[in-house]
Amino acid sequence: MRMTLLAAVLLAPGAVGCRPTAAPEARPPAPAAAGAVNPDPRVTLYKCPDGQAIEAGYPDSQTAVVTYKGHAYTLKTARSGSGARYTGMGLQWWTKGLRQGSIAALKPGEDVAGDPGMTCVADAGPPVEPPAPGTPGGLPDDRTPVSEAPFTPDSAQGAANVVQTYYALLGSGKAEDAAKLRGDGLVFDLRPYAEYHAQVGGPGEIEGAAGSLYVEVPVVVYGRLERGAELHQSGKVTLRRVNGVPGATPAQLRWRIATIDLKP
Repeated sequence: MRMTLLAAVLLAPGAVGCRPTAAPEARPPAPAAAGAVNPDPRVTLYKCPDGQAIEAGYPDSQTAVVTYKGHAYTLKTARSGSGARYTGMGLQWWTKGLRQGSIAALKPGEDVAGDPGMTCVADAGPPVEPPAPGTPGGLPDDRTPVSEAPFTPDSAQGAANVVQTYYALLGSGKAEDAAKLRGDGLVFDLRPYAEYHAQVGGPGEIEGAAGSLYVEVPVVVYGRLERGAELHQSGKVTLRRVNGVPGATPAQLRWRIATIDLKP
């Protein structure tokens, strides 16, 4: 949405009893702005089955501005078991996955809308392809992707499988489930992305340090931002688990993502 700023000068007639002043020197009009002024960030257009369109923008991590039936509603985040839910002004906007949102009316006294409402879908852009192995930004051309052969959970291949599962969950919009595979439990914010995918390469050798084991797994992330630009990142994911320390819990003995280092 583009906005054009127009400047207008209103000349009021001189008041009675006041000395007239010279008319101001005429100046050329200010040029029109080249782009939007204060554009709404991360704005997505959703198409609904009844022919309506819903525009949703996310100016910050706690707010959604939803334009519905010609009115803009500023909604705030609310508790949800999955996805991102926003409420306010008698309305509920609930996004699940990367391209789907549902709109519903909140009845008096309701915290969660009893009516499932209407589900709308954002128009997906053309598919984004990852770089080929061996090319800049692609996986190493070593022909050793994640193996589908049997493996033990505590092996290097088991660590790579954790990474593969993590990005598969993100790609399907299940950021809360993906967070359980991270050592820090951080929930990745998927709202800036229209689609989010990853290629996972073969793991490196397991290395030990101070009672812990580490392994690195190469990753290529690709997709599309909500505003249309393509996403291309590559780097590595480092996983950690405890190395059989006495008293270690089953959770500590499992591979968990310790760090993710991705660059454009």
